[in-house]
Amino acid sequence: MYPALGFLFGCFIGSFLNVCIYRLPRNLSVVAPPSRCGSCGTLLAWYDNLPVIGWLMLRGHCRWCGSSFSPRYLIMELLVGGLSALVLWWGMGDAPPAAWLLQLGWSTEWAQAAGSAVMLAFVYMLFVAAVIDLDHLIIPDEITIAFQAAGPLLALACGAPAAFDQIWSPAPWLDQDRIFALGPDISGFLTMVLGLGGSAVLALIASLPVARAIYGDRGPVEQRWNERDHRAFATGVWWFAGVSVGQLFLVVALTLVPKPWAPTAATHLATAVLGSLTGWWMLYGVGLAGTLIFRRNAMGFGDVKLLAPVGALLGPVGVLYVVVVAAFIGTLIGLPQRLFKATREIPFGPSLAAGALVVLFVGSRLHRWVFGH
Repeated sequence: MYPALGFLFGCFIGSFLNVCIYRLPRNLSVVAPPSRCGSCGTLLAWYDNLPVIGWLMLRGHCRWCGSSFSPRYLIMELLVGGLSALVLWWGMGDAPPAAWLLQLGWSTEWAQAAGSAVMLAFVYMLFVAAVIDLDHLIIPDEITIAFQAAGPLLALACGAPAAFDQIWSPAPWLDQDRIFALGPDISGFLTMVLGLGGSAVLALIASLPVARAIYGDRGPVEQRWNERDHRAFATGVWWFAGVSVGQLFLVVALTLVPKPWAPTAATHLATAVLGSLTGWWMLYGVGLAGTLIFRRNAMGFGDVKLLAPVGALLGPVGVLYVVVVAAFIGTLIGLPQRLFKATREIPFGPSLAAGALVVLFVGSRLHRWVFGH
């Protein structure tokens, strides 16, 4: 039942995502005006806008002028429907629920439903980002900025990072019986989380002059940043640093809540925040080093901003797997194009999105295979 409902729901969402994919890169509103024929401009009736069915009933042509509609719209709706079915099949089956929700008294089914809803939101974000990057070689900030702020909070409802606890988890530092006393366990937990998170934020801010020097002076002249580019990048860095600090303070606040579920929620949120910072820093560091060494821009900052919410969902370890899998996928796609001397730049966003999906669904098996658990 869940995959069937997911497919039906996904087809409707896919119709809206088609609008987002077309309009966001063109700086158009995704809610107005209503959908219309691109040739004659006639508004489409509601029944013509029904996902899949509308396209098939019209046989891919405008009811009024007869001009053809791209089959891409149909394919996108079916693809999003299939992805949604897969998320609900896994999310309501084998996916681990968020432990703190179970401690709060939620049933396993309701906790898995909450996690599935979060995973759907992330999958839709990745889908839109990947397709736009394929079409335009950009990932609009409208997609990633909101998820930088909301990603760790949404990830609280999803148990995906639990698959990687064999490597790293802040849970051993928490002691549920000594919350108010702030005993050594709690103090160690906060020291670790605030130390790692605060250091990552401070290093990010301190790197701004380094980024200005590298991206302003290195590489071909046409790739060097102008003053507007530097200001836009600094604004993005300060935004991400600010929301990360706010999320770290929320971790501290959760450790002070006198409830049995609060320490587990604090652990979960800490994993999400540190995963977000890890995701940002991994590609940001690659971009800085690559540009310095190879004297050409080595990484798009849309990719950097996209990997931060992926890290929030999958945690610091999960996002490492994402980058490895994405690099492998990118190599499989890019190597033949290089051999045949294709001139089009190869976007990395689709590989990151595919890598995130692979790790989300089979990352736990990959993790157990790598470490023999």
